[in-house]
Amino acid sequence: MKRGLVRDADFVRTLPVGVRHLGDNRAVPSLDPAALRVRRYLLLSGCQSLVYPFWRERVDRETGEVKLRSEFRVSICCREPVEDVARIYRNGPTVGFSGLMRCGNVWGCPICCAKVMRRRAEQIGAIFTAVHERGGSAVMVTYTAAHTISDPLEKLLVGLKAAKRNLTQSRTYRHLAASRTGSVSATEITYGSKGWHAHQHDAWFFDLAAPDPNKLADELFDPWLNALTKEGMSAVQFYRDKRTGENRRIGVDVRAAWDASEYLTKFDRERNWSLAKEMTEGRSKQGRVQDSLTPWELLEDAIIRGKDSPTAKLWIEYLRATKGKSAISLMPAAKLLKELGMPTRLDDFIDANSVGVGEVIGKVSDHYFDRAVRECGLGSLLEAARNSALPELGGMLNFV
Repeated sequence: MKRGLVRDADFVRTLPVGVRHLGDNRAVPSLDPAALRVRRYLLLSGCQSLVYPFWRERVDRETGEVKLRSEFRVSICCREPVEDVARIYRNGPTVGFSGLMRCGNVWGCPICCAKVMRRRAEQIGAIFTAVHERGGSAVMVTYTAAHTISDPLEKLLVGLKAAKRNLTQSRTYRHLAASRTGSVSATEITYGSKGWHAHQHDAWFFDLAAPDPNKLADELFDPWLNALTKEGMSAVQFYRDKRTGENRRIGVDVRAAWDASEYLTKFDRERNWSLAKEMTEGRSKQGRVQDSLTPWELLEDAIIRGKDSPTAKLWIEYLRATKGKSAISLMPAAKLLKELGMPTRLDDFIDANSVGVGEVIGKVSDHYFDRAVRECGLGSLLEAARNSALPELGGMLNFV
């Protein structure tokens, strides 16, 4: 490897590690921001290695040509330019690629997830701002269901979706929801000692003051339990926190959405955490305890342990279970969004493939781009661009 071109893994290893917060008798590490950016490309590359065995031969119905096609779209993400060159652009502090095919999978692709969810955070944040400026308010309703280590993720997701449909058809729910102006839904998945845990966040918007969160949670629990029972599932209303000795809501939890302090503990004590971030960044944050793994932590463990490891099998199960499912839905807020003059539909693939705007600071031919992917990775290349070091790599990567 020539000097100046650093592998993504080596790049991450050279940067310092700090401490994000102290709690639960342990220090939670925080990587250098540059290392976190490069880490996404490491995770993508590792994910593509894990799903490589799932390529299959497919026969084109029109031409009869035999082609290889992967079961998972993430296999082709950022692998090659859609034209004869890949462009690197700068827009303020942001540096990125344009002209690359993106998979748009916000569940299993760390690159598309980061790009699309930034856009979703802006959209949801704009809804909150508009509702607040009209004198309204909002709460976040979280629904969970009991589960065991043996429950497949697909079964849980299908059951939760059916139970949610049952819930919205109940008389009690329709009465409670009649006062809201709309809602936005987001699904989040983690894995722990009791297996897969899927839950749903609903942001409820109101023109005036929101109802009391505890009262609303009490009123929603029974219809939610009934909705789950119809699908052969169950839930408990409270559990005792062993650390504090307090009873905490678990089946249905309702929180006021305008008080950011409400989320500092629940959502991993991230500073400046907001409901918009919770709705969109649940797939990128760290698990609150070592026992609870986010999908990216699961992927990282699978990469380290290899494709035959239990976590690699869990990762493949996760990709299959989430295929074709929406991470965020605006459907219940369609009327409100029309009133606010905002888009009522989301398209992850289109947003992931939207062309970056800004100054083009480098171009890499398709041949040398493939070399960069294979030999070092794309994260450190972007960091070189961010630090105006592309001229030093010009001879090696044949910038055009």
